[in-house]
Amino acid sequence: MKLATAWARAKAVRSETLVRVACVLGLVALPLMVLSVFVPTVWPVLVALSFGQALGTLSFLLYLVAIARDLEIARRLRTPRGEDVSRRSDR
Repeated sequence: MKLATAWARAKAVRSETLVRVACVLGLVALPLMVLSVFVPTVWPVLVALSFGQALGTLSFLLYLVAIARDLEIARRLRTPRGEDVSRRSDR
């Protein structure tokens, strides 16, 4: 899959969906990490450090993408039509 195609597909997903997926991933990652605290043997710690960390990081990244997209939409709504954002001076 080309990067442009992947980017176009990612832009088509709504921010609400991204936040929901981020919440589910976070809720899956959290018990994996907590399990390693209560059962400190090799396999639970290994699962927590690999899968738990990966799911938690992916959850955080999806949440940041949703926030960035919403901020971009808010910025576009505040900017009057036809005005060049690069020439605008906010003081």
